[in-house]
Amino acid sequence: MKRRGPSRRGGNAMLPRGVRALLPVLGASGGAGRSALAGLLAQVLAPTTRTVLVDTVPRGASPWADWLGLGVAHGAAGDVAGDQSVGLPAALVSPGRALDPDAVRGAALRRPVPVRRRRRGDDLPDLGADAADGPGYDVLTDARPWTRAPVAVPEDPRWYAHLLETGGWFAGVVDTSTPVALAHVAARNAARPSALDEWAGRPDAVPVLVTSASGFGAAALARLVQVLEHDGLAVDRMVAAVVEVAGTDPPRWMDGELEPVRRRLAAVVRVPHDKAIRADGLARLDDLAPATLAAAQEIVTRAAELVRPGPAAEAPTSAAPTGRPTPPPVRHRGPESPESPQPGWVPRR
Repeated sequence: MKRRGPSRRGGNAMLPRGVRALLPVLGASGGAGRSALAGLLAQVLAPTTRTVLVDTVPRGASPWADWLGLGVAHGAAGDVAGDQSVGLPAALVSPGRALDPDAVRGAALRRPVPVRRRRRGDDLPDLGADAADGPGYDVLTDARPWTRAPVAVPEDPRWYAHLLETGGWFAGVVDTSTPVALAHVAARNAARPSALDEWAGRPDAVPVLVTSASGFGAAALARLVQVLEHDGLAVDRMVAAVVEVAGTDPPRWMDGELEPVRRRLAAVVRVPHDKAIRADGLARLDDLAPATLAAAQEIVTRAAELVRPGPAAEAPTSAAPTGRPTPPPVRHRGPESPESPQPGWVPRR
């Protein structure tokens, strides 16, 4: 199938106007630069639409507090609703509790996006009507001290869709911490839907699978795509990012490993090695290489071609004590065929 090239309007990828889009960033292999890629996607989206990045990584393991200049256990923070401190408020913990627009907006940390100088003849960035505050994106992260209980962000995609509507955002990048392959296989063996099942079933969500540009990373991505395709997930509505985390060239046979994956996914994008990211993460956005942002823009462009208006956002009505949604009942289909991975498992078609 022939792929269309990246959008060139204003040098920025454009989501359909008025359509809320979710981009969950999921790691197919560890140490692949998942959080950095999530930030790059938010930076590319920011000039054209109101964008929020939701950090679900547990406090202390997440780099976002340092990238935002807060550090871990910064200040005498509490709940936003109580003293307007920085961090994800308790009002956002339970998916069964109504989100308060003022608390949501008050918890967001604004991160300006630098406007790069362009060559003569290039279009200037198109600041969409949704980006009324200028180029920049909001970050929701838990930067509270260790004395506070950790924020239990739910996995249910409906909660994130409701969060976008409550906060007035049109694009949401979700930096997930759950190893996607392990979580999906564990859910399959337990005969219940996984978080990736739920993400893949939403027309307003385009999962972004991240792996390292190495032999192991390519093999991990190929295995994951094979499992997802076998389970009936729409892998042709997913995008993969192959990130060069080291300054050395990946093995030559890596492209051969990725070739069958390219034919199944909507796109496989190579993200080049960036010295600024490897040195400082996303602490200094001015030092990012143009090729790095171009790769992130290509991912967003592919996602913009795939996203469709989703169902009306509504908060989940029930949740498990851990903050995770109660899984729907799984239909059993009787005797298992030899190729079926687990008794009772019904792949989503």
